[in-house]
Amino acid sequence: MFQGKIRADFIKTLTEAIYILVDESKFKLTSDGVYGRTVDPAHVGMIDFKLKKEAFDEYECKEEAEIGVDLEKLKSALKVATKDELVGLSYDKEEGRLAISIGNLTRKIALLDVAEMADTKIPSLELPAEIVLSTVEMHQAIKAAEAISDHITLIADKDGFEMRAEGDTDVVELKLSKEQLYSLKCDEKVKSTFPLDYLSDMVKVARGKSEELTINLGNNYPLKLSFEMAGGYIKIMYLLAPRIESE
Repeated sequence: MFQGKIRADFIKTLTEAIYILVDESKFKLTSDGVYGRTVDPAHVGMIDFKLKKEAFDEYECKEEAEIGVDLEKLKSALKVATKDELVGLSYDKEEGRLAISIGNLTRKIALLDVAEMADTKIPSLELPAEIVLSTVEMHQAIKAAEAISDHITLIADKDGFEMRAEGDTDVVELKLSKEQLYSLKCDEKVKSTFPLDYLSDMVKVARGKSEELTINLGNNYPLKLSFEMAGGYIKIMYLLAPRIESE
């Protein structure tokens, strides 16, 4: 038995964070929160999410469970809730559906068979650079880059961080010195190129919800992008596969 009440804005944001990659996901219900991890069908992007029980106004989970959620249905049910409205969520193993209550309205959605959903493991990565920067600055750079290209290169060294996109004739660059970043840990120069559509969607989730983004970067390695919302009670970590440029 699981039940809780949470601000609509929190659960909507989490749902959208997962939905940019997949339309269905496992949710692990535990005594200290809701957790999950999933990868998109193309194996380009992955999300690992944590929704701590402290994000809820009320929270109770008497027995751990893993449920498969159709995110289209969840998004549809949440549409009627205003930003600050409390949403009730409950799951009873016997009934086998997720109940979503908003005011006096309740919608019960059928769940998916988790046995048919693959388990996702986080790959072991040693990424030498860690950059913490403004979400607004990164979002602006991505928006500018989208006008000229479908990919973007991220570069870091001990002195700063750069985002660079090249089109047929134009170039977009964001250059931030070490002093302009929240923090920088980088002993060697690293450089990787990534698809803009995926990266743009990931950063849009954080925009307006988190002041800063943490990027872990290597040479032609997946990008790790992480941020917190709701006072740290919601944690999102994305992995994005690099685009390997031919010589």
